[in-house]
Amino acid sequence: MPTLDSRTDSAGFPRTRWSLVARVAQPGSRTGSSTRRHAFEELVAAYWRPVYRALRVKHRRQREEAEDLTQAFFLEMIEKRTLERFVADPQAGRFRGLLRSLLERFTSTSDRNARRKKRGGDAPHVPLDPAMIEAIEGRIVGATAPEEDPFDLEWRATIIDQALADLAGEARTPVARRRLEVFLAYEVEPARDDERPTYGGLARELGCKPHDVKNDLVAARRRFAELVLERIRDDVRDEDEAREELRTLFGVQPP
Repeated sequence: MPTLDSRTDSAGFPRTRWSLVARVAQPGSRTGSSTRRHAFEELVAAYWRPVYRALRVKHRRQREEAEDLTQAFFLEMIEKRTLERFVADPQAGRFRGLLRSLLERFTSTSDRNARRKKRGGDAPHVPLDPAMIEAIEGRIVGATAPEEDPFDLEWRATIIDQALADLAGEARTPVARRRLEVFLAYEVEPARDDERPTYGGLARELGCKPHDVKNDLVAARRRFAELVLERIRDDVRDEDEAREELRTLFGVQPP
């Protein structure tokens, strides 16, 4: 996996996701051009989940309608060249805020027309992951109290899943793979704190010593926190915004 330094621009700040947004927003590009279509597919894959969950919960759309409107929402951003204006405006703010405000406007003014949009020609259609839709639906059904902002809830869940995937992608050595197994067993798989395994139990399972498990967990937690912050940095314009996003979404101070 690239180091943080290898992903920075001349100002020293990561631009990985911003370069993706810029490719989608290329002025004069046709929606159907291969480069722009690929970038659009990446954009939808990265951001559809909070849009879908907000449509289902906050805007009370049925499942099939929410799937269609999620597609239409991203297509409308292309057709109206919204991203072009956003990328060109240094004062535009965070990408999360842009998507959420655009979704509010979209649902209040455009959804009936959007439902009538025909897919075909150069209009891109990006299949939404059925397994992930089921997972989101399960979280919606399993909510025991009125949700906080469903958009932010799923945005946070998306960042966590992306950071977990990054952590798994780094596990290329036996020690790194054991560290990942410890982190998953202790922090991800248990549904409740009292279901967490003991250090001794994990050590026996993994063929190591209890203090190895403890050290692995400390190291994995630290690296996971770094990866979460890197993912947040992808969606904002500067370090101050990244730190504020971390506080807003996770309620913690940056490391």
